Amino acid sequence: MANTSGKLQELKTILAEVSDLERAAALLEWDQETYMPPGGVQSRSEQFSTLLRLAHVRFTSDAVGGLLDDLEDELGGRPYDSDEASLMRVTRRDYDQARRLPADLVSEAARAGSVAQPHWQKARKESNFSLFAPYLEKNVELNRRIADALGYQERPYDALLDRYEPGMKTADLEAIFEELKRAIVPLIADIARNADAVDDRVLYRGFDPDLQLAYAADLVKRLGYDMERGRQDLSTHPFSSAFGPGDARITTRVSRDFFNECLFGSIHESGHAMYNQGMGQDIDRTPLWGGASPGVHESQSRLWENLVGRSRPFWRHFFPSLRATFPEPLHGVDDEAFYSAVNRAYPSFIRVEADEVTYNMHVLLR
Repeated sequence: MANTSGKLQELKTILAEVSDLERAAALLEWDQETYMPPGGVQSRSEQFSTLLRLAHVRFTSDAVGGLLDDLEDELGGRPYDSDEASLMRVTRRDYDQARRLPADLVSEAARAGSVAQPHWQKARKESNFSLFAPYLEKNVELNRRIADALGYQERPYDALLDRYEPGMKTADLEAIFEELKRAIVPLIADIARNADAVDDRVLYRGFDPDLQLAYAADLVKRLGYDMERGRQDLSTHPFSSAFGPGDARITTRVSRDFFNECLFGSIHESGHAMYNQGMGQDIDRTPLWGGASPGVHESQSRLWENLVGRSRPFWRHFFPSLRATFPEPLHGVDDEAFYSAVNRAYPSFIRVEADEVTYNMHVLLR
């Protein structure tokens, strides 16, 4: 048992080093999307690439494989959901996948993603897809190479999907999407025929951006997001990044002319962040930390955004403080009218601004 304990600690030490490198890379990525000056792209892409390459090489070492082999035998009798058995199971899955990927490919993919980011931002700002197209093509090509390296039996996306939702196949996803489509498409058509039943003009009356950001930060704090272990910043696309249970950050974006963008972006991302803030210190710096899967993570963000943030009790509670913050644009509006406005459903081109009904159609189309 003493030998087992020593091997387990040795494995955890290596996994902690890998986690530290990956989190350092994630912090660089967060900085690139928030505060990094435009001229830093080339250096940042190399830094990002180097850190992820080092993490990959350390994780896929023979030493990790040997420790897994020994510990799987020695810990085989532990309960399935124990921390030790779960650590062995998840680390083995990640290790076997990572061993199939050449370090050069991991490095190249990291670099390409970082280089592409500012070109996507510029293309979005100027509504000019051609500015981003070659960088998108490069990243798609790299992901095809990653899929080939990982291996698959039926379709290339199976290999990529398994990294995020273990065990799920493209065919499984298509079956889910088809069921959604059968229900949602006629529902959207029914809603469109009654498009004028809900008046949402209040959302476009002009809301001071600085006040929106301050209100959103205060509101998510009241929902349970710990600002001592997090912060809110601006980015082109809202996202959440976590570097441990003591540092889970969110970003949002803000528009004077459309209220939903900032507040619901903050609520959504705080759902991700609160999930991360709630994870135990005992699994920190291991492959168990960070959430069961992106799908589970998204369940938390959309639960807070839609089931809570768009509910009638929510706006009965928060509308008085919102109206006190924005007395002019909300003059003559009550909580029921505002609740109806934020729940108006209609097709749009931007996924993160989509309502609860049409949101999934963006995913289906992609």
